[in-house]
Amino acid sequence: MRSVWTETARTIHDRLAQAGYLETCGDGRDIERIARWIEDTHPEVVVAAGGDGTVNDVVTALMRHSRVERPRLGILPLGTANNVARSLGLTSIRTGGPTAIDTAIGAVHTGAPRSLDVGRANERYFVSSLAVGMDADILALRNRLRQRWHLGRRLGGYPLYLWSCAINALVPRHGARTHMTIDGAESARDLYNLLFTNTVLYAGEFMFDIADRSDDGLLDLHTFATRRDYIVRFVMAWRRRVGYAHARAISPDAMQRVRAVNLTFAQPLAVQIDGEEYGPTTKLEIEVVPHALRMRAPSSSTRQRARDGMHTVERAYG
Repeated sequence: MRSVWTETARTIHDRLAQAGYLETCGDGRDIERIARWIEDTHPEVVVAAGGDGTVNDVVTALMRHSRVERPRLGILPLGTANNVARSLGLTSIRTGGPTAIDTAIGAVHTGAPRSLDVGRANERYFVSSLAVGMDADILALRNRLRQRWHLGRRLGGYPLYLWSCAINALVPRHGARTHMTIDGAESARDLYNLLFTNTVLYAGEFMFDIADRSDDGLLDLHTFATRRDYIVRFVMAWRRRVGYAHARAISPDAMQRVRAVNLTFAQPLAVQIDGEEYGPTTKLEIEVVPHALRMRAPSSSTRQRARDGMHTVERAYG
């Protein structure tokens, strides 16, 4: 498997070498580098070659440029979950190999133009998701264990994520008392988990809705009051993803379609943004930026074929 991936990586490098590219370092200054590179080179399309974290860095850099001057976004899905790319009809290159490379690069060159909304939270952007409470605690523990045990991508990816899920499920309390202002309407409640989604897939294996609403000027807000509520609805979301290809009519969970949400937590809570840690905080101001990105995406027929195949569990985390 390693030799196959090494050969795939070499193919990708050779294809990228035909155009200008910037290699990120993961030192916390990549967004600045990408923004300067865009300003210096004025590309027509910027391709995010990586996972959801790389897509987030590129999108954040793109958002620093005016909408008129903003290049289009393409994605080469080389990461773990690849929620954004797979929701748009691309296939993880770790599982799809050369065919996935050809599809992604073909979309960059001749793909259908489309727009994509972006979420903004305290001046930070997210493309796929933002979560507070249980989901953020799972990610934080996974990252601590990976660092403590010096685990690589295979053992420190999906297997460790599942182990972190199990450990956190034994903890009785997550989240906190939360004051919420949702599109002007105020409320207060105890929350176990709170999740905003903008793409069809979440955490690689879950679909809370089968409709692609990532360009409708709204975000999906999911609130979970208890551990039982959380477990039941995530099981349903997994079943929805598996059952989509079999055309079973599964009604979406109750969710709110929102434009702007202000959150105040009774205690500092961890936050995850597009699968990366951002936290802890006691306040979040979240809003959607409609049609913020212009993209190069696969054709509608390619997206449909990808969704028809979503019942096949991709071990993209490994």
